[in-house]
Amino acid sequence: MKHTARTLSALLALVVAIPAFAQVTDEDIDQARREVNRIVAESQELGAAIQETWARQAELEAEIAELQASIEHAHVQLAELRGRVEEVAVEMYMGSTSASNLTALLAASDGGNGAGLSYLKEVNGFDADVINQLRVFRRELDRQTERLAEASAEQQILAAEMEEMAAGLQEDLVAAQEVYDQLIEQQRREEEERRRQEEERRRREAEERARAEEAARQATSTTTTTATSSDATTATIAPSPTTTVVTTTTTAPAPPLPATSGGTCPVAGAVSFTDSWGDPRSGGRSHRGVDMIAARGTPIVAIYSGTIRRFSNSSLGGKSIYFMSDAGDQYYYAHLDGFADVSAGQHVAQGTVIGYNGSTGNAPSWLPHLHFEYHPGGGSAINPYPLVKRLCG
Repeated sequence: MKHTARTLSALLALVVAIPAFAQVTDEDIDQARREVNRIVAESQELGAAIQETWARQAELEAEIAELQASIEHAHVQLAELRGRVEEVAVEMYMGSTSASNLTALLAASDGGNGAGLSYLKEVNGFDADVINQLRVFRRELDRQTERLAEASAEQQILAAEMEEMAAGLQEDLVAAQEVYDQLIEQQRREEEERRRQEEERRRREAEERARAEEAARQATSTTTTTATSSDATTATIAPSPTTTVVTTTTTAPAPPLPATSGGTCPVAGAVSFTDSWGDPRSGGRSHRGVDMIAARGTPIVAIYSGTIRRFSNSSLGGKSIYFMSDAGDQYYYAHLDGFADVSAGQHVAQGTVIGYNGSTGNAPSWLPHLHFEYHPGGGSAINPYPLVKRLCG
């Protein structure tokens, strides 16, 4: 990670050193994105480890919940069986036997309590299977309790490891995003300078035309005055031939429409992701999308031109956007920190910022990421990994 940060710092220094208005094009930005992602790829193993640990955490969570439910059930069963045995004990000993003797009887090994069980059966017709069942429940309860402690300890260790790994990955992603943002800002400044220069050029042309027109008017006035002062009785001025002025109107070509067929990465910046489709998630669910880890606040954009169908804010997905492309495919963006200046029902162009990366909903606060789903034709979700891999590199 330190090597990655140093490389990113060097790349940032190169970006800053680029002369102002050095014509940073969209191709340059795309190349920068690829370069940033290449650098981030050095941390891809870390990202993959986080995803694997996250899946393991979900498995442990499910196992712990099952163990807790099973232990609770075992306690109920034990209480019922113990009650039945205690009733027999009262009849057998008429209150003269201590609970410790009964405990010793129940805790005896499989072959060590034959006489006691025979006595129980002989005195009260008591079924020895009840005692055996009680002992089986107690052994299983002990086993489950021990496994619960192990699973809980493993979960705590994994949580600490995952949080540490996520902090390191975020450090790399934040540094990479700084490089990317610097290029975007430079492109914006260049675009502003181009507009300023274009406005200045038009202003100068307008002034030159005005001066030329004024000069032409003055020349025409001088010629007319000279002709009028001449001897009208000795000179005949022939009518001027009709002059046809042809005005050519130059129409500037319309700006090209934004390309929409190719699509753009839904995360506008440095991002780390793996194919986590089907991985275990909390509550016994399986993952139905791809988790794209990025720095908090990274712009989230429309993958294609389309319409924002609706916004949502739930305990599971947090701040989310349902987006429908012009082709009729639906995309789901979840765990956003906030929405951009867009509204439901609004049609937006490809690449328009619609939100910002975060960790709302059930996402860990220390792992800001975009949960991204792909629903072709608005139907069931399919694995979006091949799509975002193509678009994001």
